[in-house]
Amino acid sequence: MAWQTCELQKPVLSIQALTSLGKFCKPETVKLSTAFRLATRNGSRRLLHSRVAQQISDGSIDNTALTTLASLLQKLSVDACHGSPEDSLRDGQWVKLICGASFEDVAEVRNLSLVYTLAGVDCIDCAANPAIVAAVGEGISAAKHVVDYLEIDFEQCFRKPWIMVSINDDEDPHFRKAEFDARFCPPNCSRPCERVCPASAIHFTADGTVSALPYKKSTYGDANVYTSPLVGGVITERCYGCGRCIPVCPVRNIGAKNYVRSTEAIIELLRGGEVQAIEIHTGAGHFEAFESLWKRLETALQSLKLIAVSLPDLGDCMTSSLSSMYAIMQPSLRCPNLWQLDGRPMSGDIGKGATMAAVSLAARVASSSNRPPGYLQLAGGTNFYTLAALERAGLFKSLDKRDEVYTTEALVAGIAFGGYARKIVHDCFSTLEKTGPALQLESYPSLLLEAVRQAASLVGPIKSFKFGSRGQIR
Repeated sequence: MAWQTCELQKPVLSIQALTSLGKFCKPETVKLSTAFRLATRNGSRRLLHSRVAQQISDGSIDNTALTTLASLLQKLSVDACHGSPEDSLRDGQWVKLICGASFEDVAEVRNLSLVYTLAGVDCIDCAANPAIVAAVGEGISAAKHVVDYLEIDFEQCFRKPWIMVSINDDEDPHFRKAEFDARFCPPNCSRPCERVCPASAIHFTADGTVSALPYKKSTYGDANVYTSPLVGGVITERCYGCGRCIPVCPVRNIGAKNYVRSTEAIIELLRGGEVQAIEIHTGAGHFEAFESLWKRLETALQSLKLIAVSLPDLGDCMTSSLSSMYAIMQPSLRCPNLWQLDGRPMSGDIGKGATMAAVSLAARVASSSNRPPGYLQLAGGTNFYTLAALERAGLFKSLDKRDEVYTTEALVAGIAFGGYARKIVHDCFSTLEKTGPALQLESYPSLLLEAVRQAASLVGPIKSFKFGSRGQIR
């Protein structure tokens, strides 16, 4: 069986391994997840039905969970807007899931895409990595087959979200990975890096040995060298570059490695036809790099449905910077553009206050009559409290008004959720890992139900679904 491996981490099943799972398992051990995959590959719902029916008969699947899931999805479909993702942008109901520009855990990206497709997002933003794009596509396909099995008309009731890839024009915190050598960690360290990591991307094990090291200093620190019994470190695929582990290390052993995606690889990915949107991360002083990247990508962007530019708060020069970038894009822009206002990058899971930077930035940009064309979308610190903060600021579903003339477009197009969206389904995914070898969430309807409930409680209010407590739709 094929594996994706990384030094210092446990194996992660590759897309190829997931696809061929049925070939390597005895018939009596094939899980429900295999049935979903075979149904997807062969277009056969009969096999899917027989597997589910068999596991219900065996008592290994809770029929009540399936019934409740069907009811939840039916109610979601009744209240859902049936327009296109672009309709959501115009109406101020756009919701994007951010898997993470550097987050490359294939199995989790696939399950996130499954859950949030069912919850009704308009777009799924992921790393510009062919395997990750394929994982998003698998998750969307799995959502369709879940809905089909439950006899809900997917085409009528649900929309296929756009797939977006994120790239950078220069150094950017979203495009980095933490790294360190565990041999330099004190054996008695309380390991605060493990505790603060929101992606569970740092893991240690004891190998039972203590080996002496020649005297030298850590790459990033200036502390003594230790003879540590620990092995492990950063699980590269899971790290998305938030940087929280760096300042908490007591011996300054942790640093970060930045990277820029290959332009040639991005062009090839865009021409593959699986991607509908792109997001370029930029920042202060990046104009030359931005223009250079734009010119290199120009011809590959023509078939896209949306081009987004993500940038942090640039203070007094925010509007002029947007205008300068739009002037670079405008001659060859063939689709709508969007400005992602990254208030407090990668902080939505921290708490209520994290969202205020994004709302404040959106209010300032939205109030500028000189801003260039383009939808406005919040990111960076967004969480459950963002919608209420937008409403208090008068920005949710308010019409754009410039030069005393109202347009038919919303002032703020919508919200992107990253760390918080992943956080609220984390317990379900953690339980999935402990339950068995099947990595597909639909193998366990009770877990899928809870994950969709959590996701819908975040997405639903923006889509005007009506919710009670704990994500229950009224």
